[in-house]
Amino acid sequence: MAIDELVERFRFNLKLKGFSENTIAGYMNDLKGFAEFFSDKPLNEQNLLKYRDELAKKNFTTSTFNRKLSSIRAFLKFLNRSGLFEIDYSLLRNKRNKRKAPNYIAKDTIEKAMTNDRDGLIIRMMYATGLRISELVNLKVSDILFDSGFVRIKGKGNKERFVPIDRKTLEAIKKYVETRGFSYKGYLFLSNRKKPFTRQGMWKVVKRKFRKLGLDVKPHMLRHMFATHMLENGANIRAVQEMLGHESVTTTQIYTEITDNSLKEAFNKFDVIK
Repeated sequence: MAIDELVERFRFNLKLKGFSENTIAGYMNDLKGFAEFFSDKPLNEQNLLKYRDELAKKNFTTSTFNRKLSSIRAFLKFLNRSGLFEIDYSLLRNKRNKRKAPNYIAKDTIEKAMTNDRDGLIIRMMYATGLRISELVNLKVSDILFDSGFVRIKGKGNKERFVPIDRKTLEAIKKYVETRGFSYKGYLFLSNRKKPFTRQGMWKVVKRKFRKLGLDVKPHMLRHMFATHMLENGANIRAVQEMLGHESVTTTQIYTEITDNSLKEAFNKFDVIK
């Protein structure tokens, strides 16, 4: 079977599993060069290593290089599981990449942006639940479980998770829903044009809100601060992992580094010996 046909079967499988069009397009983009390389070569371990070496010579950042390898491994894993092909993809090892801890934002700074309007509620929701901006864009009123105090979220790969939400945020959502009525077609947040937000549109809302406070804050930084402040207040790292929807606890451990750094900074500012 030709490599292009195998890639097309992989694309169809991702669609069946409920992956978004953007995610599928990302996989296909990563596999484009791979398919071209193997269009006239047999797909075996020897050529697989040759392709990795060719990829390593290109001017990709470490994260981009590793992402491309991850897409290729996912594709080869699909082939193995489907019985379409069998190959050892463990040979495709990532480059080592020391992750940079996200910037730290104080809780009281974030609270200043939590005004009693739609934009302020968007900030509150992102910080109170740790949602990705793509998850918040698609959130519906029916996903807010007011009685049990949880938010139902469909994350990456259409995986569902439930995240607890605090009483004050629930009350703010109730007031917001009551004042606007139910004319928004089920979505919790709509743009000024009464249409569902795009990721870019909500990204601009967050940026604009913090720019008024003289800060350059990107939406994902609120997700980072949700995790960091949870850990600072004694939350279990496994619980934080579940709430963020991380596949591995290793991803969540980056926030323990931020917490440790903030504690060191506070200690250094306090002169114990007078």
